[in-house]
Amino acid sequence: MSVHRLTSDKLHIILAPPCAGPTVPVAGAQPPAGELAPDPVQIDTAARTVSIDGRQIDIPRLEFDLLAHLVLHPRRAFTRQQLMAAVWPDCRSSDRTVDVHIARLRRRLGPGRRKLITTVFGIGYKYLPTP
Repeated sequence: MSVHRLTSDKLHIILAPPCAGPTVPVAGAQPPAGELAPDPVQIDTAARTVSIDGRQIDIPRLEFDLLAHLVLHPRRAFTRQQLMAAVWPDCRSSDRTVDVHIARLRRRLGPGRRKLITTVFGIGYKYLPTP
């Protein structure tokens, strides 16, 4: 592979705007204000807070948006591209960005709650609240 080819393939990532603009957890719609209460994770979209088993955790904005999107659509499998479009609509990063944020979210959820966000092999990810 030539250097020119490699550069042109990756140029859109280098020139893409940073992934830090305002986002909405659900593509094209304002999230409902108030609490979404899929146990054990509680998300207050108005206050932008997350509680796990009643304990509030600090969570960066991008991870909040990703978790809120997954929690708003429990048991639905999303591809990485769908998550990128929904959470970071103006960002043209690699879809591996989603993997990094999912890994961080799982660490924040804690050892007993990491399986709430499951990998759907060959597809992407989904949120599975406890029954």
